[in-house]
Amino acid sequence: MIALVRSEWLKMRTTAVPWVLTGIALVINGLLILVIFLSHDGRNGPNGGGAFVSPGYTVPHTAQQLRNLVGSGFQGYILALLLGVLCITTEFRHKTVTTSFLVTPHRPRFVAGKLITSALLGAGLAVIMLAATVIGGGLTLSARGGSFSDMIHQLPAVAPGMILVFALFAILGVGIGSLLTNQVAAIIVTLGWFIILEGILVQLVHSAEKWVPTGAATAASNLTRGRAVDFGLFNWWQGTLLMLAYGLLFAGVGSIILTRRDIT
Repeated sequence: MIALVRSEWLKMRTTAVPWVLTGIALVINGLLILVIFLSHDGRNGPNGGGAFVSPGYTVPHTAQQLRNLVGSGFQGYILALLLGVLCITTEFRHKTVTTSFLVTPHRPRFVAGKLITSALLGAGLAVIMLAATVIGGGLTLSARGGSFSDMIHQLPAVAPGMILVFALFAILGVGIGSLLTNQVAAIIVTLGWFIILEGILVQLVHSAEKWVPTGAATAASNLTRGRAVDFGLFNWWQGTLLMLAYGLLFAGVGSIILTRRDIT
């Protein structure tokens, strides 16, 4: 298994997919940090937030506000999910899966190698985004009169959950990819569910929020307190177990389907 993971790591490291997704994640993270500071600037005028921001705030200063700032890159989970999807569907798109199966005929073992590699890459993506937030958000916070040390103190409360969530979403992506195998279809289904359909479902049935993957991930990330609307999400450990169950379920079904599927 170690040799298989090394092989998968080499594949991902020498392709553009993880690097492109990391770049996109950093851009999104920067924009989200900007949104957080604008939403806490109640001043008017060219340097203030004007009518487009919430009045009464200067910079994030409470424990929850600082925690949300540290976790501003949480929305990048969709990129960790796509990383998992692309990790396996790229094999089918470029027809390298035949060679991979010749080297690793046991297909569940092949999927397991993808799961481990994607989980590590997802966790690495979370670490990169957290580091970028600490640097970019911390410097901006200090420049605007906030406390950089108070922000750092919230890092242990956010980092473990965020790293775990990114790893679990990458695992879920591998599961989805192993089910669909067609790269375009897998990406469309993934984005369609997490960007459109899941939100519609939650709006129609509020109690479903804690059961959908995003709700479980939000609970696991420890960023649920202080939300304007809370429909009773799970505790962090319950959300973690639910996310893990989603990932392993999809990966397990995908492994069974791959075992019975004729690649040629």
